[in-house]
Amino acid sequence: MVTSLTLRSEHKWQFNMIISHLVALSNNSVIGVNNDLPWKLKKDLQHFSAYTQNKAIVMGRKTFESIGRPLPNRQNIVISSTLKSMEGIEVVRGLEEGIAAAADWNSKNKLEEEIVLIGGGYVFEESILLVNKLVLTRVDCDIEGDIFYPKINLEEWAKTSDESHAKDEDNQYDFRIQTYLKIKNSSD
Repeated sequence: MVTSLTLRSEHKWQFNMIISHLVALSNNSVIGVNNDLPWKLKKDLQHFSAYTQNKAIVMGRKTFESIGRPLPNRQNIVISSTLKSMEGIEVVRGLEEGIAAAADWNSKNKLEEEIVLIGGGYVFEESILLVNKLVLTRVDCDIEGDIFYPKINLEEWAKTSDESHAKDEDNQYDFRIQTYLKIKNSSD
């Protein structure tokens, strides 16, 4: 039944709104170490903040716990079977419910039709067939980690922007922020 839900979700949401992954990953696809970011990149954190302002963001419980608080000026939706509702977050039980809650919030607030998935690894893996936009911070390092971004065939995506940033006192590594849009097949 999960497959039918995914297919139905894909047709219901994929073409009516943007569902994006916003993630920083190393050359070897590491996105986290011990429930934390494995680098210090001030410019990327600024980009993350600016990109997610006034948007619905969906995340797993561990990602929420690593952030430590609801992010202001955003609709914080957390997927969890153990967290209780608290001020500033909406707790949902699964990805599909999270996307539906984000779509409802967008509609009620007449805001941009984009839902931003911000992690962690399980959320990215489970949503890989639903997303139609990638905002990837490519961190120029190979690093040991315990959470990885799933493999994606970028031949199915069109790069729309590529912005490079050099290592400096506030940014531990060189990195690039790249945006991709899913190429639609003629059968879509």
